[in-house]
Amino acid sequence: AVPHARRLLAVPFVGKDVPSHAAEFAHPDALIGLTTLAYRHEGLRPSDFCALCKLLLETMEQESGPFRERPTCRLYARWVELAG
Repeated sequence: AVPHARRLLAVPFVGKDVPSHAAEFAHPDALIGLTTLAYRHEGLRPSDFCALCKLLLETMEQESGPFRERPTCRLYARWVELAG
């Protein structure tokens, strides 16, 4: 079985540095490039978006200072600005 964290990659791995038998591109650079290309082409899945929002909230809760001045809040505001 593929670990949950590795299901988000374009090339499935079954263990550390061990691609699944069906993977044609096992080199780490190819893995990163294909994963980025897949997300750019298809976009985030709803579950990926929810996980990202949850991570942002958890990170923001750990930061101190006024809410709007926290680094994670500024990052989110920048993303919204770039999205239009």
